[in-house]
Amino acid sequence: MNSWMGRKFLFLYKYAGKWISRLINQKRRKKEVYRILLFCNAPAMEEHLMNYVEQVEDGPYRFFVFFGDGYTDGAGKRLEGTLFYGKKIIPLVHLWQMFCRYWDLIVCPDLDYPFWLFKGTIPLLYIGHGISNVSYDRGKTVYDYGPESYDENGEFLFDKVLEPNRRIAALMKESDRKFEDLICHTGYRFAGKIKTESEKGAWYREQLHIPPDRPVVSFFGSWNRESLFHVLGEGLFDVCDRLKDQYSFIFSIHPREYQEYDPEIKPMGALVEQQREKGFTVRSPGEDWIPYIMASDVAVVDYSTMMSLAVLAGKRVIVSEFPDEKVGACSLAYQLKRTFPVLKDADGLESALQQVLEVPMFEQMAEQFQDELYVSSEDYKKKIQKIAEEMIAGRQK
Repeated sequence: MNSWMGRKFLFLYKYAGKWISRLINQKRRKKEVYRILLFCNAPAMEEHLMNYVEQVEDGPYRFFVFFGDGYTDGAGKRLEGTLFYGKKIIPLVHLWQMFCRYWDLIVCPDLDYPFWLFKGTIPLLYIGHGISNVSYDRGKTVYDYGPESYDENGEFLFDKVLEPNRRIAALMKESDRKFEDLICHTGYRFAGKIKTESEKGAWYREQLHIPPDRPVVSFFGSWNRESLFHVLGEGLFDVCDRLKDQYSFIFSIHPREYQEYDPEIKPMGALVEQQREKGFTVRSPGEDWIPYIMASDVAVVDYSTMMSLAVLAGKRVIVSEFPDEKVGACSLAYQLKRTFPVLKDADGLESALQQVLEVPMFEQMAEQFQDELYVSSEDYKKKIQKIAEEMIAGRQK
C-alpha cells in the first residue's frame, strides 16, 4: 500500500511540477547571464557534459547539474567524486529546484531529460554520448533517431541534436524535412584531440612498455552476446598466444563484462584480466583508452563507438561479426563491415591481419571515413558556441 501511495504521490508531484515550470518559463526574460541545466543520468555521461561546458564556459552562462537514476545516491548527489568537482557548476539536490527555476537551456547527453516538460517550454539540446552506430529499430536508423527519441505523441524529444557524422546528418535531412532545422552537424567532439595524439604512437608504446619491433594489435570489445570477445570466444587468447612472436596484443573489454548482466551470458571481464599472466597488455575499465589505441597499428573492434574512434585515430580496422540489424543502415559501422575484413571466429585472425597490414587500400579507406567525422578543436568550439547562442536567442523572442 505504501509503495502504491508513494508512486501516486511522485506522479502528482511531477505533474504539478510540470505546470509550475510552465508558468515560470512561459515568459521570455532578457538577462545578462543565462542558466543552463545539465542533466547527467549516469557517470558515463559526465565526460560528454564536461566537454560541452568547456566549449561554452567563456560565454555569459551559469551552469547547474542534476544527477539521475544512474547514480546510487541519485538526486542527493554532490559534485565530489565526479568530473564536475572543482568546476563552477551548481548541483541541484531536489527535484523541486528544477520545477521552480527559469531555465534558458537544458542539455542532455542521452535520450531523456530531467523532469516532465510541456513541449516548447524550455529549449532542449541533445549532445549525444558518442558516435551512434547501434540501432533499436532493427537497422532502420541509429539510436539517436530511433523510437526512443520520440515522445508518446510521436514528436521528436529535442529541439536541436548535435550530429558528429556529416553523412548521417545529410541522410537524415533527406529522409524527413523536420530534421533540416533540428540536426546540427558538428563533427566529432574529440576528433581534434585524437588527430593530435595519433602522431605519438611510438611514445605511447614506450610508456606502455610494448616492444617496438612488431605490429601492435588491440582488441576493443563492447558487451553482450554479439560483442567482440563473445563472438571470437576463448579460443582468441590461444590464437594470440600462438602469434605473440609476430605481434604484440592489447585487450580491452567493456566494464559491464566484469559483472553478471544476463543469467544466460557468462561475463568475460575476468578472463580478459587473466591474460596479464601470459604477458599480454590489458587495459582496465578505469584507464584512459587513448594510450592503448594510439599505440596500436591495427584495432579489432565490434559495433561500439570504439570502431569509429579507431578510424579517427587512423588505425587499420578488423571487425568482428555482428548482425546487421544491430546497427543503423546509415551508420559508419554498417559501412565499415562492408569495407574491412570481418572475423567470424578467432581462427581467421592471422589472415585478416596480413590482409589489412599489407594492402595499401585499407589506409585510403580509413582516410575516407575519417573525413565524415573530423573537425578541428577550434571549429568544433565555434559551432557549439553558435548553437548555444542561437537556441537561447530564439527563446528571448
